[in-house]
Amino acid sequence: MSGGLTDWLVQVMHQLDYVGIFLLLVLARVVPPVPAESVIPLAGIGAATGEYSLVGIAVAGGLGSLVGQLVWFLPSRLMGRERLEAFLKTYGPWLTIPPKKVRQSTEWFGRHGWKAVLFSQPVPGVRTLISIPAGACRMPILVYSLCSGFGSILWTLVLAWTGYMLSTWPFAHRLVGYFTIGLLVVLVGLYLYRLVRNLREMRQAAGTKSRVTPSPC
Repeated sequence: MSGGLTDWLVQVMHQLDYVGIFLLLVLARVVPPVPAESVIPLAGIGAATGEYSLVGIAVAGGLGSLVGQLVWFLPSRLMGRERLEAFLKTYGPWLTIPPKKVRQSTEWFGRHGWKAVLFSQPVPGVRTLISIPAGACRMPILVYSLCSGFGSILWTLVLAWTGYMLSTWPFAHRLVGYFTIGLLVVLVGLYLYRLVRNLREMRQAAGTKSRVTPSPC
């Protein structure tokens, strides 16, 4: 299984070159279980053979990461905080983002602003989810793009350099493949855990409301 996924990622990059790296990073941000931490090291291994340059990987991957995060940022910015919370009352549990968490994250984002966007880029999941409070707080698009893009390019460069250094190890592709599967299992497991917990909390809240008898007029 790990070999099949690794082979597919490598094939996409071989066929589409830097465009493939860009598209895979967009996909990684729109569909978080697709691990960028596997795509970029594989490209870094390719850089060791002269197929890519580390700077090219960093730019293509960083821009792809930015575009993928804008998919989350722009809708939340158009909605604003109140409409976003209303939307999440219905769909939040399936996204594992309850409205309470949105309120907490927007308050936290209000204290940290652009630094939250910049320094969240190395953290899987957080770098994507931070786009939502950033949009809900109406952060200027240019400021968000500069912080997210700069942080993404730097982190992508670190990952590419890691893959470059791993290229001297035997079975480097296989090691990255095992890491990919392990990361997928962890991310999917966390999603299912949070989904079940959120749905249980919703049922408990609904049961509490149904047991409350209205006071007579």
